[in-house]
Amino acid sequence: MLYDDVALIFEGGGMRNAYTAAVVEALLQDDIIFPKAYGISAGAVLAAFYASRNPKRAKATFTESVLISDKGMLVNLLEGRGAFNLQYILEGLAEENAEENNEWTFDFEQLKHGATDVHIEAFDIDSGETASWTRKDMHTMTAALERVRASCSYPLFIPATQIDGRRYADGGMGKSHGICLQAAIHDGFRRFFVVRTQERSYRMPRLSIEKRDAYRVAYARHPKVTRALEERPDAYNTLLDRLEALRETGAAYVFCPDSMPITYKTTDYDALCRAYDMGLAQCERERSAWKAWLNSSITSP
Repeated sequence: MLYDDVALIFEGGGMRNAYTAAVVEALLQDDIIFPKAYGISAGAVLAAFYASRNPKRAKATFTESVLISDKGMLVNLLEGRGAFNLQYILEGLAEENAEENNEWTFDFEQLKHGATDVHIEAFDIDSGETASWTRKDMHTMTAALERVRASCSYPLFIPATQIDGRRYADGGMGKSHGICLQAAIHDGFRRFFVVRTQERSYRMPRLSIEKRDAYRVAYARHPKVTRALEERPDAYNTLLDRLEALRETGAAYVFCPDSMPITYKTTDYDALCRAYDMGLAQCERERSAWKAWLNSSITSP
């Protein structure tokens, strides 16, 4: 069923999205269709795979991907591929499996012409501006997945992604602060199904002095990166408070993990699979509640 008044919004969180990849499976299993899926960072991955109706790819990206390379995070970093060798995990595997029908196949035609558009954001490390892309900007499969990777390019962990001569880093540093609520409101939506990767009580701490200094050294030529990282916690926490207010009025349904058993950099396959299973179990527990909310009357924010 198409819920044309509801925006689907995925928060990022690195490998924590193994837990919320289960939401993609649960929504598509119940044929719950939204007209637009918004995502930042690892949430952009889930937005793209939801829009392309590819729950197996969503799961594999946050579980089986860690089995692809036996070099490990540190070696990948030292050899310039970034902690998770993301270019290969996203574009490379999709290209290699384009003619197959397996967990790595990406249905670009479904993304391009299906019922769900996407909205993905990334941070321009030179200008400090936020770039946003929808499927009209994605003329090929590689172009689509490059933009997903750009949104995931977290400083120090994943190299900046170059698109059309501009260099982009993680979209969480941009104007949406990690959750594309304002972008969805701008597009005219008044109800929001939001999938978070932190427990409801979580609030982001200020950047430590050690991390701040590391960013300042690594991005000395790109001071807007460090400034964005320093300013993000307050803006993000204010956004969470706003989201909670919308939830209380009924304008938002906010899926938050009951408990988050992994971190953004977890690479233990068994731990990631357990997190996915925990996500599925929570989806089952909440399924009747979110269906009731979806079928309730519209509430303006």
